[in-house]
Amino acid sequence: MSVTAQSLPEYRWTSRVLVLFAPDLDDPLFLKQRALLADASEELRERDVVVLMATPQGDHENTGLFMPESSSEYFYDYFGAEPYQLELALVGLDGSEKFRAKNQVTPVSVLLRLIDSMPLRARELRRGYGNKTSINAKDPTPDIPDGRKH
Repeated sequence: MSVTAQSLPEYRWTSRVLVLFAPDLDDPLFLKQRALLADASEELRERDVVVLMATPQGDHENTGLFMPESSSEYFYDYFGAEPYQLELALVGLDGSEKFRAKNQVTPVSVLLRLIDSMPLRARELRRGYGNKTSINAKDPTPDIPDGRKH
């Protein structure tokens, strides 16, 4: 899926969608939220999260980071997002909105915990899909029975 997706149904049952509505590229809340999401890109990718960013008029679509004007307009209308304020919306695999934040930076840990508590994510973990976190990483000290270094 690319940043040019026109609507949420394109993602249903394949990706969770995190839409970040940016009031302005220089907005300090937007810059902080974007940095947090970038820092957690691997954890988000493991959970099949696609991050889409929109501006009120579809500005900056030529950067490849933001949706084009027609897509931005669709998402602003669909979510009823207010132009010129920071909003973040998380949509589950089933296409329904799971979380919304306005004018505040949301720690990625909040989003990850929410996703991990979803029934479909629990099923993914039981099946071993998208389960690459350090919890399941190979034991770094296999020669020591309890895993602790002495």
